Amino acid sequence: MKVMFVVTSLMGAGHLARTLLLAEAVQAAGGRALVVSGGREIGHLSAAIPVETLPPIWSDGVDYSRLLTPEGEADEAWMEARAARLLALFDECAPEALVTELFPFGRRALRHEFRALLARAAGRARIWASVRDVLEPKRKPGREEETAETLRRYYHGVLVHGDERLIPLSRTWPKAAELGAMIRHTGYVAAPPPPPLEAARGEVLVSVGGGAIGRGLLEAAALASRGSARLWRLRVGGADAAEAAARLRAFAPGAPLVVEPAAADHRARLAAAACSVSLLGYNTATDLLAAGTPAVISPMREGGEQEQLIRAEAFARLPGFRLLEAETPEALARAVEEAIAAGGPPPGLALLDGAARAAGIILGAGGV
Repeated sequence: MKVMFVVTSLMGAGHLARTLLLAEAVQAAGGRALVVSGGREIGHLSAAIPVETLPPIWSDGVDYSRLLTPEGEADEAWMEARAARLLALFDECAPEALVTELFPFGRRALRHEFRALLARAAGRARIWASVRDVLEPKRKPGREEETAETLRRYYHGVLVHGDERLIPLSRTWPKAAELGAMIRHTGYVAAPPPPPLEAARGEVLVSVGGGAIGRGLLEAAALASRGSARLWRLRVGGADAAEAAARLRAFAPGAPLVVEPAAADHRARLAAAACSVSLLGYNTATDLLAAGTPAVISPMREGGEQEQLIRAEAFARLPGFRLLEAETPEALARAVEEAIAAGGPPPGLALLDGAARAAGIILGAGGV
C-alpha cells in the first residue's frame, strides 16, 4: 500500500520529525511511504524514506497567520504554487492512504491547499488526520464544529499520537466523543533511544527544540551554570542559532558551559545526561519518556499558547519530571539538583510504540 503524508512545520521541527517516524514505521510494516514537507529544511533531521518539498513557508514566531518565505512574506502566487505542487505530487504518487498532519485541527492558514487536496483525494484514498496528544484549545466559536464537519465529510479516522490514560483527546477537543470510533489513540510516537553517548555522561543538557523559542530558558541556564560542578550544554534552535549561541556564551564567561546549535546527536546525549532541562514539546516529551533521564520542564508560554502547559501539568504528576515554577537561574539550578536526586522517569509510564500502532491501523484499513 502506498501512503502519502503531508506536513508543514511552521516554527520548529516537531511535526516533521513525528511524521518521518510514522512514515518509517509504514515502510517497516511493508507499505510504501512518501512524505511531502511544506516547511523549511531542518538540517539535523534525516529520513530513510522519500521526502518531496513544497515552496517553503514558516511562521513569524508564534504568529501563524503571517507566513514567511525566502523571498519575504508569502503572497497569493506563492501559495498557489504550493497547492499546485501538492496536487501534482498526489497524482504522481496515487496513494491508497493519505495522512494530513494537524489539519483540519490546525493549519487554518493553509486550508486552501488542504481543501484542494482533500477534494482531489476523496474517493481515491482513505484519508487520516494525524495529531499529537494535546491540541491548542480553540478560541473562536464554531471552529470545533467546522473541524468535526470536515472530518465527517472526508476522513476515515483520526490518529491521536498519545496515551489516552495520560491525556485523552477529549481533554483539549470536546467534540471527540461525537466522533466515537473515528478517534484512534495510538500511543506516543517515539524512536527507540540510541546508545548513550559516553562523552556526554553527567552533563546538564538544555534544549528548546529546532525553533527560535525558549531563549529566556537558555539565558537562565547560562547564568545557572556559573559555579556549577557540572558541565551545562545548551542547544539553540532557529535560523540564527550560531549567532544566538555566541551571545549566550557571553552571559557566563569562565563557567562550565557549552553553547551550540541543535544537532543530530541530541538523543544520544540525552540518554547519558545527568539531567535534561527543556520546554515540553511533543518530541521532547517522548524522548524524555524513552531515555529515563531526570527532567526539569518549563513549557513554552509565548503567544499565550496552552499546548505545552497542558502537557506539562500532566507530566508533572509522573515520577521523574519536575516543573520549573520560576525561570530564574537560582530556581533552575535548584530544580536540576533536586531532579537528579529524585531520579528519572521509570519505564512503562506511557505507551511509546505509537508509530508501529499507527502504521498497523493505516495499512490494516486497506484502500478505498
